[in-house]
Amino acid sequence: MTLLEPPRTTHRAIEAVWRIEAARLIAGLGRLVHDIGQAEELAQDALVAALEQWPEGGVPENPGAWLMAVAKRRAIDQIRRRERFERKQVEIGHDLETRRDPSEDDFDAVLDAAAGNISDALEERYAFSLAGIAPGEHTVAVRAYDHFDNVGSAKTTINISGTKP
Repeated sequence: MTLLEPPRTTHRAIEAVWRIEAARLIAGLGRLVHDIGQAEELAQDALVAALEQWPEGGVPENPGAWLMAVAKRRAIDQIRRRERFERKQVEIGHDLETRRDPSEDDFDAVLDAAAGNISDALEERYAFSLAGIAPGEHTVAVRAYDHFDNVGSAKTTINISGTKP
C-alpha cells in the first residue's frame, strides 16, 4: 500500500456517494430554499466540504445524511444572512426618511428668500443679481431643487428702486 492509496479510495467513495445522493440532496435543499440553482450550489458546497474533511477523518457512517446536514446548515446560514440584510435595509431606509438633511435648511432659506424673508447674507446676492432689471414692481417666481431632486417653488412681488446698489 502506498501513501496515495487512502486518498484515492476516499475520493472514489466520495464520487460514489455523490452519484447516489446528489439528486436526493438537491431535491431536499430545493424544498428548503425554494430555488433549485441555490440548492445545487449548496449541494456542491457540501461536496467540497466532504472532499476537504473525509480524506483526514474518514467517510462517515451515513455519508448522505452528513452531506444533507452540512448543506442544510449552510442554507440556514444563508437564509439568516438574507433576513438580517433585509432588516438592516429597512432600518437604514427608515433612518434616511426620518433624518433631516442639512441641505434642507438651505432649501428652506431659498424659499423664504423668495417669499420676501430675505436674510442679510442672501440680500446682497439678490441685490447683485437684480441689478440689471428695470425699476418698478416685478413678480418673481423661484423654483429650487435640492440634491435629492426634490422641488419647491414660491412666488413673491419685489419692488426695484431706480438707484444702483
